Amino acid sequence: MPSRRRSRESALQMIYQWEMSGGTPAQVVTAYFGGLGEDGPSPVDPFAERLFLDVSQDAERLDAVIRQFAKGWTLERIAPVVRHLLRLGISEIRSGMPAGVVINEAVEIARRFAGDESTSFVNGILDAVSKEVPRRARSEAGPAG
Repeated sequence: MPSRRRSRESALQMIYQWEMSGGTPAQVVTAYFGGLGEDGPSPVDPFAERLFLDVSQDAERLDAVIRQFAKGWTLERIAPVVRHLLRLGISEIRSGMPAGVVINEAVEIARRFAGDESTSFVNGILDAVSKEVPRRARSEAGPAG
């Protein structure tokens, strides 16, 4: 079983492949895991697959959240790997994963795949999103009583 970080990195790579290839999510999962092993297909990583499918099914709404919090930035101006990492992080935060864990993992993955200069941007956006999520949950629940 891969580490959670490795699973997140795999999900990030599938998101990138999905956007670049235009293939269906199922095609991307098959191509990704079918091509990794030296001796044939690798076993599918269920956590990576779930992360990828969550993002691919909700990409438009995730992009809207990025637009809301990335003041002065268009999606096109954000490097693709950073944009995909933000999608992944926002999806995890919205699913209830502890924000501190998500942010830490995203910053470390950003450092590896996008360089040190991207880490503060990723940290800032995901931190702002994490502070907004509890407010939305409370407001959607209605008045206490």
